Amino acid sequence: MTERERGSAFEGFAALYDGTGNAVATVRETVATRCVLDYDLVQRVQNAGVKPLNGVALGRLAELYPFDLLKRPLLAHAREFVRQIATRNFVAVSNVEQFLVWGPYSDKVGEPREWVPERGNHTIPRWAQRPAERVWGYRSNELDWERGCAFLIRGEFTRNARHGIVDEQSGRIIV
Repeated sequence: MTERERGSAFEGFAALYDGTGNAVATVRETVATRCVLDYDLVQRVQNAGVKPLNGVALGRLAELYPFDLLKRPLLAHAREFVRQIATRNFVAVSNVEQFLVWGPYSDKVGEPREWVPERGNHTIPRWAQRPAERVWGYRSNELDWERGCAFLIRGEFTRNARHGIVDEQSGRIIV
């Protein structure tokens, strides 16, 4: 059966819903947060011999002075991040010490770029589509650190599988 014969969900295509027990099903997701630390603090730690972090677990950072000056605020930020994202029904898969960290990066503040995330979505009316702006990004070769050093912390979370998408190949709903 080809896609043309099957149709689409918008045209009334009935998908095979194989969702027994989906009320308690969970989806695993990777979520990242951004933590900004003072540049002088990061420079002190780097002068002691720490190289830029590239996917290192937070628990593997050294706990001796001056390295703990970097580890303690990153762990505190990760714990606060887990607490805040739990309000959105996300549950951390592992301890925050197993979250991965990248950085330091400088914030590159540039020209604002406006875009509409809902553009092209036929289910959201035009009057409800709101523009969003992006004004910063990351670069590893910037030398302007006056706004501090940014670190990216990434962790694995699970959330309830309430909504699904139709798999175009098999016609099944994937949560």
